[in-house]
Amino acid sequence: MYFERVEASLTQLHRDTKRVVRPALNGKKVTLTEHGKAVAQIVPLKPLDRKGLCDALRAIGPVDLPPRK
Repeated sequence: MYFERVEASLTQLHRDTKRVVRPALNGKKVTLTEHGKAVAQIVPLKPLDRKGLCDALRAIGPVDLPPRK
């Protein structure tokens, strides 16, 4: 299996945001570095499974909220 690592510096992100972010739009993680050390990642968002989320909330059941101040 082949894994492609996409890496860019914060300076590159500042200078050419579109080019740095583009791999994340295509499903790849982008690691941002500062002085050669990884500091953050840009990851593609997964679509929300609304039905699954609603089912999970229903499974929790009623929730008692603290009173408002």
